[in-house]
Amino acid sequence: MSLSDRQLWDVRYRQGAYAQRPWASAYLQQCMPEITATRTSERGLDVACGRGRNSIYAGQNGFVMDAVDVSAAALAHGSRQALRAGVSINWRCQNLLGAHDIDVWTPQGKYGLIVMFRFVAMSLLPTLVGRLAQGGHFLIEEHLQWSGSEVVNGPSNPNFRVAPKALKEALLNTPESLVVVDEFEGLVEEPDGSHAALSRLWVRRQR
Repeated sequence: MSLSDRQLWDVRYRQGAYAQRPWASAYLQQCMPEITATRTSERGLDVACGRGRNSIYAGQNGFVMDAVDVSAAALAHGSRQALRAGVSINWRCQNLLGAHDIDVWTPQGKYGLIVMFRFVAMSLLPTLVGRLAQGGHFLIEEHLQWSGSEVVNGPSNPNFRVAPKALKEALLNTPESLVVVDEFEGLVEEPDGSHAALSRLWVRRQR
């Protein structure tokens, strides 16, 4: 992202973007019992964390979270919410994309849990898979390209949606040994009553 993109996101968050979505992802909540029962590392990573709803939830479930986002305004909101929840999060305000940007974030070490929700960055997937600890879990949820008659929420630009099966194809083409724990593509009712077309994938690194 360029500086202008960062400023744009800061403005959006200061104006209340996503303030009405304080809950953690339903998919993360669904998967968390098995993740905590089988985790091999307590380190966790939330990519494009926004206000940190998923980071805080993972922290409440015993993960020590690194939460990365380009927007300082979003992280400020998240920090206040984490303080109220009594959870310590390692907030990192850095760029996630842009090979020639000196501020581009590079993950360090290995993680037992990585989540990337509703932030399309296919080029990041090989790097993230490489940062999974043995036995580590990777959860992805993206808006899905949709041609049905149903009205769905989310971006109108198809560049911010993934094609069917694209996530699975990208992850299973990485050199690491991954097993698919769960996958889903289709319509989901959101907590606010709207509908989203989503692609969800849960993989675990075997070695």
